[in-house]
Amino acid sequence: MISPKEQQNHERPISHQPSKRNDAINGGLPAHGRSLYLARAAHDPLTSLCKKLLPAIDEWHDRLATKELSPYNNDPIQPTTAANAIVQVIILHRKTFIQESVLMVELRPCHPIWQHSLFSDPAYLPFKRDLVQN
Repeated sequence: MISPKEQQNHERPISHQPSKRNDAINGGLPAHGRSLYLARAAHDPLTSLCKKLLPAIDEWHDRLATKELSPYNNDPIQPTTAANAIVQVIILHRKTFIQESVLMVELRPCHPIWQHSLFSDPAYLPFKRDLVQN
C-alpha cells in the first residue's frame, strides 16, 4: 500500500530544471554548462606556499620522475600509473586545500589547524587578502 505522500511523489513530473535544493547543494554557484564556476579556484597559491604543505610529496614526485632508489630497500622505484596518479592528486589537493582554507577559517576560526605556520606565512597573507577581495 502506498501512502498519500508517496503517491504524490510518484505523480510529480521529473524536471531537469535547477531547483532550490540543487542551488543549496552547489552553494548557489553559477553553472557553466555542466560544471560549476568557483571564483577562488582561479587564484593559484604560490608554488613555494604549496610546497610547505605536505612537503614529502615533492620528494616522492621527484623520486618517481627519476626512478630513484627506494629509501626503504634500495630497489629502484618503479613508477606505475597509480603511483603517479596519487602523487598528482595529492599535489592538486594541497593547492585546493590552501584555496579553500580562506573560507574554512571563517567557518571554524578556532580550529587548531589554523595554528600551522603555513597560515601565518608571508606568502599566505597576501594570497588570502586577494582571494577575499575578489
